[in-house]
Formats: sequence, structure tokens, C-alpha cells
Amino acid sequence: MRIGLIGYGRMGQAVERVATARGHTIAGVLRRETPPEVRLQIAQQSDALIDFSLADAVPANVALALQTRTPLIIGVTGWDAQREAVAQQVQAAGGSVLYAPNFSIAVQVFLQQAVSLAAQLLTLEGWDVALEEIHHRGKSDAPSGTARALASRLQHALNHTRVAQYPVPADHRLPDAQFAVGVVRLGSEFGTHRLMLDGPYDWIELTHRAKSRDGFAYGAVRAAEWLVGRTGFYHFAEVLHEILAHKEER
Repeated sequence: MRIGLIGYGRMGQAVERVATARGHTIAGVLRRETPPEVRLQIAQQSDALIDFSLADAVPANVALALQTRTPLIIGVTGWDAQREAVAQQVQAAGGSVLYAPNFSIAVQVFLQQAVSLAAQLLTLEGWDVALEEIHHRGKSDAPSGTARALASRLQHALNHTRVAQYPVPADHRLPDAQFAVGVVRLGSEFGTHRLMLDGPYDWIELTHRAKSRDGFAYGAVRAAEWLVGRTGFYHFAEVLHEILAHKEER
């Protein structure tokens, strides 16, 4: 498979490493300064595009993918407000887009198990919950897309009887119907997400910590392998079971 990279920061370079190791080739790199005609040429020569650029570039990258009918993987965070409009655009054009705030397969499993555990225990008296995420100082959005996803899923599982609060109030107590989402920006941390449950007799803590960016890149490449030949607008978590069952390309 020939993959076009949108953005060539640390994540783009990780995708290149993982894709090459899996036997794929890089058709080219699209940067902000890449001329329109070159962007078009790279997209046309690619079997799939993988976008780890910037949130404000997502609409233009989607438009390019739809114009060239190239499957697009979006690993960018911070474009939630535009998601519904993008979904409608992709569906209307018969395009192929798969997105996620976090492409780590282990994170997706972590989210499923964390929400299931919390939803069961929070039906009991005296249990409380909080979330925390830690990322490097260069991260541009807070809370992280993964923390937002965890909070959203937890709220849904609890029928919105508790809602996430960020930042924590500075001038009054946190209401019982809210749970805190803590954010730490520190050094070069790849990404840590923590679910904490406090009960009358027990404390439970589930933590996922990324060891490198390659885990995110691996999930994105696996997603691209699955998306080729399909149309639609997909969330990684919704089709993860199919992706894992999909024959790996080498």
C-alpha cells in the first residue's frame, strides 16, 4: 500500500516507521507549504492518507481526500465542533474517512474496560470517580481527546447522572453530580490516562501509559489497511473488532 502522510511531525515520522516496517511505502508528505498541485498529485498516487497535522487543516484535508477519492485516516484532535459537518460531507460524497482521538488499540480496550468497571461500581453507595490525563508541554488541546472520550462514554453509561467538570471549580466545592477531569502538562510525556474510583472500603485505579508514539502509529496504519476498499465515516472504536479480524498486510 502507498500511504500519503499529512504532516511530518513526530507522529508523522512514527507512522512512516511503522508503515515501512509493515511493508508499505510512503507516496509523499503533505505539509502546510506544499503547493496545491503537489498535494493533489500525492493524494492521487496514495492508496490512503494518514493525517496527524492540525485541527484547522482537517476540512481542507477531507476535501482533498474526497476530490481524489482517497481513503483518509484522521488522528488529529481538537476538531470535534466540525465533526458532524464533516460526517455529512463524507457521506454525501461517498467518501472514506476513519477517525479517532487516539489510535492506540490498547487505549481503546482500556476505555471499554474502564467505563464498564466504573458504571458498575458507581451504582453503589459511597463511590466517587475522577479522571486524569498527563501529556507533554507541547500538546495544544486540554483535556486530551482520549480523556474527553472517556468522560463522554462514562457520562452516557451513567445516563448523565454525573457529568465531567474541567477545570475543577476554584471558588466552590465540586457538586456530587460532577466528576473531575484533571490535566497535567509535563516534559515530554507521551500520554498517560488514569481512571480513579474511590469507595467506602476500596480504591481502584486503572492507568494506561503510552511507551512511545509508535503504538498510535500502528493503530492508524492498521486502520488504513482496513479502510481501503470501503466507504463511509467511521470511528476507530466502532470498527476495532473488524480491524483486528482483518488479515494483516505485510
